[in-house]
Amino acid sequence: MSKLDEMTAYLPPFLTKLKEMAELLKAEAPEFEKQNNSIFDLTDQLFVTTATWGLERWEKILNVPRESGDTDEIRRLRLISKMSNIPPATYRAIEHALNRFLKNPSAQVRLLPGEYRFKVDIDIDDMQHMSELIETLENMKPAHLAYTLRAALNEPLQIKDTVILNNRRYRKASELKVGYSVTLNNNEVVLV
Repeated sequence: MSKLDEMTAYLPPFLTKLKEMAELLKAEAPEFEKQNNSIFDLTDQLFVTTATWGLERWEKILNVPRESGDTDEIRRLRLISKMSNIPPATYRAIEHALNRFLKNPSAQVRLLPGEYRFKVDIDIDDMQHMSELIETLENMKPAHLAYTLRAALNEPLQIKDTVILNNRRYRKASELKVGYSVTLNNNEVVLV
């Protein structure tokens, strides 16, 4: 379907019968066709796989040198190769990057298998550059993983408590007699 036919289909039938409208559509249809082609060509430049005249900009962005005699296809393949060579983010790489912001390298990254997340523990005394730490984490972490950033204490905690366990067995109604206590057994254990 040509652009003229497409534009005519949008109009009510009584307008398409007017001579002035037909002439107007004949004059504007080629202009709209050129505009649509320009828009599609421009959007093609946003993606390496479809770019033509925009390959030069992609090469500049990714710092890929252009060699003489390269076809567009070779240039595309070189750009795609450069974009896919992003090193994987390992937990050690994340730890190393976070420790750059800390006075005492204390960052510990622990993966939680099967939960699609990881924990980052940082000494509470080293939490002065929080915005940089979070930005680094957001930039380095794989997109499919979540994380929990926790402040850790640099000294061990010792919790002391006493727990008393009572294991009581009560008599059934048929076992109750005058002078008997309600409890059959009363075992008490103290855990310290």
